[in-house]
Amino acid sequence: MEQKFCQSCGMPLTDANIGTNSDGSRSEDYCGYCYKNGVFLQDFNMNQMIEFCTQFTDQINKETGWNLTPQQAKAQMQQLFPTLKRWKQKDERSLIEKAAHLLSQCKEVTLASVNADGFPRPVPLDKIHSVGCNDVWVVTAADSEKVRDFKVNSKAGLSYSFYGDSVALRGTVEVIKDDETRKRMWQEHFINYFPAGPTDQNYVLVHFIGKEATIWINHEFTHITI
Repeated sequence: MEQKFCQSCGMPLTDANIGTNSDGSRSEDYCGYCYKNGVFLQDFNMNQMIEFCTQFTDQINKETGWNLTPQQAKAQMQQLFPTLKRWKQKDERSLIEKAAHLLSQCKEVTLASVNADGFPRPVPLDKIHSVGCNDVWVVTAADSEKVRDFKVNSKAGLSYSFYGDSVALRGTVEVIKDDETRKRMWQEHFINYFPAGPTDQNYVLVHFIGKEATIWINHEFTHITI
């Protein structure tokens, strides 16, 4: 019998790893790591899937009897994946739309202020809200170094990435201190950092708006003004 391969990740299909359709029947095309009950288990594009699968090279070797290094596995996937059913379907979204989706996948961003010596100061921060691909809100302390930087210079950089895809933005920030906005954006776990709650004087929001974007998604690249 001809060996079949998962049309999402390239894994050889066996009775032990077969995926299921929405009616519970066995899938003819996908493995159970990718597809269950008629739904793909990962919200990935092709490049993200390759990055995701590469980390499981040891497991792939164990199940297939292969002896690939992660670099060899990734190179094979880059050749194979464009031929698979799932990835042959063209994504008609614009890069801006893809970037917005990428940001929605990211829980963390890196925000860079410019310090008094003119050097960038990048800091990883939890994203608390975003709109599109270039409008991002984070929370921080009023007495933080980044807020001191932003009081002098509102120019900033912000980047985010997910399994090999990335967006880097240049723009400006506004430090938000008004009570109405702080209350509206408050999340319960903030209490661990701001014990006085939404009215804590050290609790501020930083609102970043990107004006320029460098986008690399699924091997598509562009630099644009937004």
